[in-house]
Amino acid sequence: MKKASAVVLLVLAFGVWSMAQQDEILKLKEKIIELQNKGELGFRNFTLCSKILSFASYVPLEKSVIDKNGELLAYYEPINVFTNKNQGIYEIWFTQDMIVLDSKGAVIQEWKDILVYHQSTRLPALDVYAQNNVSLGGQLASGKYTFKAVLKDQLSGKTATKTAEFRVK
Repeated sequence: MKKASAVVLLVLAFGVWSMAQQDEILKLKEKIIELQNKGELGFRNFTLCSKILSFASYVPLEKSVIDKNGELLAYYEPINVFTNKNQGIYEIWFTQDMIVLDSKGAVIQEWKDILVYHQSTRLPALDVYAQNNVSLGGQLASGKYTFKAVLKDQLSGKTATKTAEFRVK
């Protein structure tokens, strides 16, 4: 009987320690959210790719050259997206425009709010990623172009812009 009581006490002690550890982790996440909410909205790892697998898992183009019948594929991680906390719910909401410009800066194609990310969860989401796909389908002549992404935080009203140069062959 004493052996069973010792096991029960050990399990209860571990449960209390585990709950305290989870509380400490949540406090750290709250501090991260506080810092992110004060930071400048932006892009991390904005990369033209040949393949995107998942968060932080992508294959960058060796050269920013895309076949005229290929696909423009961009990966990025939005940074400092505002997180709203209300009654135990964490909300993130951003949209993104895509724009393709010619070598002189003229807009060839623009997609407003092509990406909409709106998430409400009971636990904070600290890291997210996005990807953009544009099928060229032979629509662009050989030459230099610019891909422009405009990130718009719907909760803070902040915007950020990032560009990448590429060539069509």
